[in-house]
Amino acid sequence: MTPPRFATWLLDHFGHPDTREEVQGDLLELYGYWVQTVGVRKANWRYGLNVLKLLRPLAKPKAQTEYPSPFFLNPDMLQNYIKIAFRNLWRNKAFSAINIVGLALGIVACFFVFQYVYFETSYDRFNANVTNIYRVPLSNTGNMANVTTTAANHPAVGPAMKADFPEVVDFVRMVSVSLFMNASTLSYADAKGEPKTFNEGNIYLADASFFSVFSYPLVAGDRKSCLSESNSIVLSESTAKKYFGTTNPLGKALKMNGRMPMNVTGVFQDVPENSHIKFDMLISFATVGPKWGYNEWTWPEFYNYVVLAPGTDVKKLEAKFPAFIQRYLGAKMNELNFKSSFQLQPITDIHLNSNYLKEAEANGSQREIYFLAIIGVFILFIAWINYINLSTAKSMERAKEVGLRKVVGAEKGQLIGQFLLESFIINTFALVVAMVIAVLFMPLFNKLIGKDISVGFFSTGLGHEPFFWVAVLIIFVAGALLVGAYPAFVLSTFQPVKVLKGLVVKSNAGISLRRVLVSFQFILSIILIAATVIVVQQFNFMRNGNLGYKKDQVLIVKAPAITDSTIWGKYTYFKSELANSASVKNATATSDIPGTMIRYRNVVRKANQDKQHYFDTYLMEIDEKFVPTYHIDLIAGRNFVATDSSAIGSKESKNDRVLINEEVAKGLGYKTAKEAVNQDIIFVLGQSEVHCRVVGVMKNFHQRSLKEKYDPILFYYPTRTEWKYISVNLNPSDAARSIADLGTLYKKAFPGNPIEYFFLDEHFNRQYEADSRLRNVFSLFAVLAIVVACLGLLGLSSFVIRLRTKEIGVRKVLGASVGGLLVLVSKDFVKLVCVASVIAIPIIYLVARAWLNKYAFHIDLGWTVFVIPPALLLAITLITICVQSFKTALTNPITSLRSE
Repeated sequence: MTPPRFATWLLDHFGHPDTREEVQGDLLELYGYWVQTVGVRKANWRYGLNVLKLLRPLAKPKAQTEYPSPFFLNPDMLQNYIKIAFRNLWRNKAFSAINIVGLALGIVACFFVFQYVYFETSYDRFNANVTNIYRVPLSNTGNMANVTTTAANHPAVGPAMKADFPEVVDFVRMVSVSLFMNASTLSYADAKGEPKTFNEGNIYLADASFFSVFSYPLVAGDRKSCLSESNSIVLSESTAKKYFGTTNPLGKALKMNGRMPMNVTGVFQDVPENSHIKFDMLISFATVGPKWGYNEWTWPEFYNYVVLAPGTDVKKLEAKFPAFIQRYLGAKMNELNFKSSFQLQPITDIHLNSNYLKEAEANGSQREIYFLAIIGVFILFIAWINYINLSTAKSMERAKEVGLRKVVGAEKGQLIGQFLLESFIINTFALVVAMVIAVLFMPLFNKLIGKDISVGFFSTGLGHEPFFWVAVLIIFVAGALLVGAYPAFVLSTFQPVKVLKGLVVKSNAGISLRRVLVSFQFILSIILIAATVIVVQQFNFMRNGNLGYKKDQVLIVKAPAITDSTIWGKYTYFKSELANSASVKNATATSDIPGTMIRYRNVVRKANQDKQHYFDTYLMEIDEKFVPTYHIDLIAGRNFVATDSSAIGSKESKNDRVLINEEVAKGLGYKTAKEAVNQDIIFVLGQSEVHCRVVGVMKNFHQRSLKEKYDPILFYYPTRTEWKYISVNLNPSDAARSIADLGTLYKKAFPGNPIEYFFLDEHFNRQYEADSRLRNVFSLFAVLAIVVACLGLLGLSSFVIRLRTKEIGVRKVLGASVGGLLVLVSKDFVKLVCVASVIAIPIIYLVARAWLNKYAFHIDLGWTVFVIPPALLLAITLITICVQSFKTALTNPITSLRSE
C-alpha cells in the first residue's frame, strides 16, 4: 500500500527542504503502522491530515516561519500555549488538583516555618544600638565547679567596666524586685477614694540609663530622667490602664506593699514578645540605695548590660577581663579557692544561644530552629518531587500529543516552552492557594505555638524585609523551573514514530528516577515521623516523670506583701487554721517552690575543713510540714520538728539544724547519706557563717525541669522569717469549695492583701512551654509532610494502576484473586518503603542521640522509635494504594480488557 499521491506530492514540493526527508520518512513509517492497526481508509485520512498540518505555516509570511520569535514574545503563540495549558489542566483535573494542593501545602509549610524562624531570630533586634549592646554573664570554676555560667553578675560590674575601659560608653543593670521582697503589691486610691490593689510580678529595678541603652518606646515621660529619681516607677501601657484607666498617669502616686510611696514618671509600650526579658514596671535603682549593696562584688544576682563604642574589637576587650577580675575579686577568689570569668554576650544571642542559670525568661534553641527550617525545606522538596513524579508518569499519556506536534512541525524548544509554561501556571495557582491558606490559618498557627508571630508582618516583621519577597520570587521561579524542566526535556525528546506506535509506554524511561524520588520522599517522611515520636515521648517523659514529690492537688498561695510587726502571729494563725480545716491535708510555708530556681545560693563545707573546701549549694527556707506536704522521701535521719526552728545566722542562734539532699551530701564528700547524718557543717548566709548539724538527708527531687541535673539544696528552718509561699495540699473531693474557704481565711488572716494563688502542677509545667511549642510544631509539619507525600502517592498509584488495567483484567481471567492483585500492585511501593527505612534508621539514631543528650534526664531510644515510623508509613502507603487498586481489582475483566 502507498499513501495518497496528491498528499505525497504536496509534501515533496512544498515541505521545508531542511526537514523534508526526515519528516517524509517518519510519515511513511507511521502510514504503514496505521494501515496495520486502523485500516487503509483511516490511514489515508490520517496521512493527508498530517501533511496539511505540516504545510499550514506556508500560509504565513515567509519571514515569520524562518525566524520565529520565542513564544513568550509572540502574543499569538503565547495565547495559544496558555489555552492549551488550561485545556490540559482541566482535562486532567485530579492530577492538576493534586499538584496544586501539594505545592500549596509545601509553600504554606515553608512560610509558617520561616515566619516562626524569623520571629525567633528577631529577638531584641528592635533596639537601635543592638550591634553594640552586650550582656556580661558570670562563670565560676574551682571549688564551685558545680556552678555553671549564670546570666546574672555582681552589681558593681557595669559601673566598674565603664570606669576602667574606654571601650564601654554606657551600662545598665536590672534585677527583679523579688530579690528584695517576697511579694509585691501596688495600690492606688481612685477619685472616690476607693483603693485599687493588685499583686504584681514582673517588676524590675533599673538604672537611669535604661531607656538610653534600650529602645523600648516610651509613650509618656522623659527617657533620660524618668528613672533618675528615688521612688520613681515607669509602667507599661496595659498596667497604667489597669490602675488609672484613660487618666494621664504621670505624677500619680502608688504605694508598694502599703508603705513605700512610688511616683509614676513614665509609661512605655507593652514589652514586645520578641524581647529576651519581659517586665510590666521599672523602678529606679536610686529607690533602694546603697544600703542594699547594689555596688558590691558579693551579690551576683544582677543583669549587667554594657554598650561598647562602635568598632570595638570584642576579643581584645575580653582579653583585658582577667586582670580586671583579679583587681576586684582576687582576694575573694584566693580566700575561697575559686576563679571567676566574664564574657561579652551579644543580646541578639541571648534568646537562641543562651541556656545559663538565672535566665530572665525561658529561651529558645538555635538548634531546634535549624531543625524546623530544614523540615520546612523538606516539605517543599516533597511537594516538588510529587510534581516531577506525576508529570513524568503522565508523560505516557502525553507522548502521542508530543509525537503529533513534532510531526506537524513543532520544534523541541517550543515543546519545552509549552511544558514550562504549564509548570508556571500550576505554581502560580499553588502560590495563590498557599496565600489564602496562610491568611486563614495563621491565627490557629499562632495559637499552636503560643506566640503571635504575625503582628506587624508588613510593618516590622518578615513582610517588611525585602529579602523575603526576593526569596518568594526565587522559590517560585526556581520551583517552576525545577519541577517543570525535567518533564519538559523528557517529553520533548520523544521520537514521533515510537510514541505514536505506543512503544514509549513499554520503555523504562523515567521509572528509575521516579523510584529514587519516591524513596527520597519516604526517607524524609520516616525521619519526620520518627522526630515527632521522639519529641512527643521526651515531652511526655518530662511532663509525667517521677519528680521525687507529689505536685497534684497542691495549691500555692503567695505570701502577703502588706505586712506589719504582727505578721508572725498572722502566719501562725493562718497555718493553724489550715491544719484544722477538713479540706486541707497539709500546708507548709517556704521561701521557694518547685518549678523555679531557688533564689538564694551560697557555699557550704564540713566544719573540720577550711574555706578552701567550700562547695556551692542552694539555700531554701522550709518548716516541719514541707516533707509531709510534698511527700518527699527521707533516706537517712529525721525530718524537722517545731523545736528545730531557730534564728539562723544570728548571735542568739544555737544548735542550728539543717536538712540536705543527696547532691549536697555527695558534694561534701560523704559516701552515703547515712554517713552525713549528725555531721557538723558550715554554710554562708548573707555575710555570716552558720555552724549547724545535719539531722536528715532528703532523696534528690527535681526542683527544676528534667532538662536540668539535680540541684544541691540545703534546707534550714528560720524563726520569724517572711515566707514567700504557702503550699496547701487540698483534699480533691471539693476543690472549688476548698479554694473559696481558703480565700475567706486568707482575707481574715491578712487584711488588705489580695489573695493570689495557682496550682503547682500548672506552674511547674510552664518550664516546658518551649518544649510544648516544639512538639506542636513538629507534629504539625510531620502531618503536613505525610499529607503531601500521600497526595503524590495517591496520584502516582492511580496512574500506575491505570496503566496496568489490561494486565489486571488478563490476570483475573486466568484466575488471579483480589488479594493477589493487590499484592501485585503494591509490592513495588513496599520495596521502596523498606529501602527508605534501611537508609533512614541510622540517620534517626545519630540525630536523636545528639538531641537527647542535651537533656539531663531523657528517654531511651527503644525499638518503638525505629519500628513505628516505617510501620506507620507502610500502613499509610498500603491504604493509599489499596483504595486505588481495590476498585480496579473488582472490575469485570471484560471491562478492563476493553480499557485500552
